[in-house]
Amino acid sequence: MNQNLKLRIITALIGVPIILLCLIGLGIEGVAFFSWIISMGMLFEFCQMFFKLEDSRRKTFIALIAATFIHAFNYVFNSQMSSSLLGLLPVYGFFILFLFMVPPLFNYQSKAALDTEAGIELLHKHFNELMALCFGMVYCVWFPLLLVSIREMTNGKHWVIFCLLIVWASDTFAYFAGKLFGKHFLYPTISPKKTWEGAIGGAIGALGVAGSYAHYFIPGPSLSVLFVIILTVNAAS
Repeated sequence: MNQNLKLRIITALIGVPIILLCLIGLGIEGVAFFSWIISMGMLFEFCQMFFKLEDSRRKTFIALIAATFIHAFNYVFNSQMSSSLLGLLPVYGFFILFLFMVPPLFNYQSKAALDTEAGIELLHKHFNELMALCFGMVYCVWFPLLLVSIREMTNGKHWVIFCLLIVWASDTFAYFAGKLFGKHFLYPTISPKKTWEGAIGGAIGALGVAGSYAHYFIPGPSLSVLFVIILTVNAAS
């Protein structure tokens, strides 16, 4: 058994009981906490991937603070605000990011004045990182926040477990399918180990596992609707 597989098994044995406790035993508060943990992990990984300049640690810290602010704001006001106003939450995060991202901009501009070519390239990289972070704040923060809204739906806890099963099954089946059949790389520059065969295996696994769970625990949606939901969540994850 290789180290990667062993780590996945240990993580599952420890993580699954904690996740179930958060989702079922602690109610909406548990889901809110769990969604925050997911956001922190996703956003940290995102920042590690895209931040390459010398102030990367500072930007990562600010991004995590902004994400925590959005989660706290959503938890405090979610039950008292309309959905249209909740849609403005990312704006608050972007505002915080803007305030803390502007000082490095002036620093890079001063360097650009001293050395035009190198300074402009540095400024360009800074803007690229900032734009990437704007996307990352939506992808890594807003999507996990949806778990809180889903938990409040009818059969909410089953819908949350359903969504998590899609992610888990997709990742697990993609890992084994990639190990057994993987030959054609999906996106070498971003994920050098992911293959098309693994992605297809992950999608099939997600359809089988999450679809079976929904069939027994979530009455109402047709198979075609579940099919679209599973593939959409699988693609996003």
